[in-house]
Amino acid sequence: MASSSPTTAAAQARPFPLHTGVAEVVSVQRITPRMARIVLGGDAVAGFPDDQPGEILTLIWAADGHDAPVLPLPDGGWRFPPDAPEQHARNYTIRHYDRETPAVTIDVVLHGDHGTASRWALNAAPGDTIGFAGPRTHFVPEADADYTLLAGDETALPAIAATLERLPAGHPAIAFVEVEDAAEEQDLPGVVWVHRDGMPAGCSTALLDAIKAYTLPSGTPKVWCAGESLVVRGLREHLRGERGFAIGPLQAIGYWKHRDTPDDVDSDES
Repeated sequence: MASSSPTTAAAQARPFPLHTGVAEVVSVQRITPRMARIVLGGDAVAGFPDDQPGEILTLIWAADGHDAPVLPLPDGGWRFPPDAPEQHARNYTIRHYDRETPAVTIDVVLHGDHGTASRWALNAAPGDTIGFAGPRTHFVPEADADYTLLAGDETALPAIAATLERLPAGHPAIAFVEVEDAAEEQDLPGVVWVHRDGMPAGCSTALLDAIKAYTLPSGTPKVWCAGESLVVRGLREHLRGERGFAIGPLQAIGYWKHRDTPDDVDSDES
């Protein structure tokens, strides 16, 4: 990996969580049948850094029987008061940050009415509140890369889209995104859409097959891929082994695990 610029190095050294608070749902929009766009606002989201595309915000839901979430302690780290109830938390990509408003936009994959996060996304309405911690950087640029190669399933799509929009003007990029079907495609330049067409998420080889069959540009790319952990392992092995590309720390990321994925395949694997 190319050495980081001072700005990038400072971003990587940023403490987590830098900000904590409770945000308010401003708007909810269904941008595809299986993707909701939720805008969070309020004074608590003011002053966020915005160093790199696709930064991560951790959302925190109040425990059952509680009106509000308990936030991490102010002295740093993912630490809570000793009497804090068990709460649900999940990481989401910041699709867009509006510093002036201020507002944070996140895109959420809808998995049906099961699980805390999915139920929240299905039923979120303006005026609802949600706890948060962050943001933290998630993409490490490489100044010497000839082009950028991105790959992932729909859970990685918000990060891929944010990255494509913020790469330097004239910098070549190509992205492979696996989604359920054509209805899940978004208007994004430089994307090769791959359809599962009925195969369960995390069980298809369509994404890997598409990349294997593709004639990539010459030169050395910056590689970033994310999605189901076993699928990401296959992508990393192909890109690093068969293609000979360098993949730096935390740039091949297991976002989630299918129930049939072996235990020795860890999420957040790099």
